[in-house]
Amino acid sequence: MDSRMIPTRYTDTHVGDMFVVRNAGNVIPNAQHFQDEYFSCEPAALELGCVINDIRHIIVCGHSDCKAMNLLYKLEDEEYSSQRNRRLSPLRSWMWTHANSSLEHFKAWRNAGMQGPLIFSSETPLRRFVAYIDPENKFALEDKLSQINTLQQLSNVASYGFLKPRLESHDLHIHALWFDIYTGDIYYFSRGAKRFVPIDETSVERLTAEVRRYYS
Repeated sequence: MDSRMIPTRYTDTHVGDMFVVRNAGNVIPNAQHFQDEYFSCEPAALELGCVINDIRHIIVCGHSDCKAMNLLYKLEDEEYSSQRNRRLSPLRSWMWTHANSSLEHFKAWRNAGMQGPLIFSSETPLRRFVAYIDPENKFALEDKLSQINTLQQLSNVASYGFLKPRLESHDLHIHALWFDIYTGDIYYFSRGAKRFVPIDETSVERLTAEVRRYYS
């Protein structure tokens, strides 16, 4: 939702190139949160884009200085995240319900020293990937949480049964981008490098080759 984030600008795309869904925290609620006919707009958009319109690539985009991620970071505090306060704040309730898995991943990683890898499930339960978060220690804790949250959404996307046939047959692929608001740098999560890699003159050919080999 951030007004500083204009997807068509930083991806150099045009009208008709992308199907864009935006919300607070770039969150895709996990399928476990929905029963019967009760759904939010995010899974409905996934079905419209990927099943009806036959889109083959889902790209989850996170960014630095994300106000929703800053709030998620504060939800560690029991009073701040209390039921009373969640009832007073739709944003706190949204993040607590649908992004708490990202916060739990972050806390476990931080408590282990912030050096080791995190493991995320991806297209299928048997296809997992390893991620090292900000190994150069360039970003604030909230931005590290933002990167973890972006990767957690790949697992959430894959939780929907109506996407399962396309994911298992490799007709649908899931990617993660992360944008640094202040420098303008765009990072692509490379499963080969196991980290977010800045897209620049030195990496673009290698990243393009990785996408073409594994996701085309």
